[in-house]
Amino acid sequence: GMRLCGSLLLLLASCCALPASSFSAAPPLAFSPARGVLSHPSSSLRYPTSPLLPRQGAASSASLLREANPPPRNTARSCAPLTMSGGGGDKALVVVVYVKVKPGTEDAFKAASLLNAKNSVQEEGIARFDVIQSEEDSTKFVLVEVYKDDAAPASHKETSHYAEWRDTVADMMAEPRSALKYDSIMPDTFGGWDVPAGLMKGSAEAGSESLLCVHVFVSVTPGKEAEFAKFSVENARNSIKEKGVARFDVMQQQENKSKFCLVEVYSNPDAPAAHKETAHYAAWRDGVADMMAEPRSALKYKNLFPATDANWRSSL
Repeated sequence: GMRLCGSLLLLLASCCALPASSFSAAPPLAFSPARGVLSHPSSSLRYPTSPLLPRQGAASSASLLREANPPPRNTARSCAPLTMSGGGGDKALVVVVYVKVKPGTEDAFKAASLLNAKNSVQEEGIARFDVIQSEEDSTKFVLVEVYKDDAAPASHKETSHYAEWRDTVADMMAEPRSALKYDSIMPDTFGGWDVPAGLMKGSAEAGSESLLCVHVFVSVTPGKEAEFAKFSVENARNSIKEKGVARFDVMQQQENKSKFCLVEVYSNPDAPAAHKETAHYAAWRDGVADMMAEPRSALKYKNLFPATDANWRSSL
């Protein structure tokens, strides 16, 4: 009897020595949209996408939860603002990709890029994915990719529609693609960048319209960046109210803060001249005149995606 009691006591002592995790279940996992977790791309896309990579440094439990139970599509668009490396809050990251294709491959490149763009704007971390073509040289294209989250560019490159585009256009390249990264100044909210809800859901566009896209490149005198941005935001807020202006965005280059790009999208050929007759343009022109480090330059493009005036305009 004494030996049995002693054995029982030893057994109890060994159990008490085990870690608490041996007896207690792991705490339930929880998904927090405010942390910027992005959902899987919709299975309704032509190319079913692979799960998005977790944000660098995220807890492994969050990664497991995303794989086991991805949140519904588009719910992240109404979540709290995500923090961008470009400035925080609702500041978007704008990546402008420059492409030159081999003569004779323009139509094939257009087709592949339109399909990629239509799928890309359905990703949670992407606000816009514009495709435009040079008016002067049909072999030159520009992709304007607007991201809402630090993880979004890498996540985009994990999708199968991006992989399909990359492989399809590889042999069309006349030279390696190049890119510039910008911080968004205006619009200053994600809602101001977002394509309309129909494009987010994959709806086809109703027809097509010819728009003029002008990228104006500005180099300001160092130390004048904040003042230039202030004048330009005021001009943009008024310009977007003009009937012939579909977009008027202000962006600041990440690598060189003294360089800006104004993205002006006009609905008709007469709109640029009408814009330059406005009081707000005159105030901007005169206000920034002494800030120029060099003369402004511009490139003109025609729109490919979005195809209609309404789908270029801000929802705000």
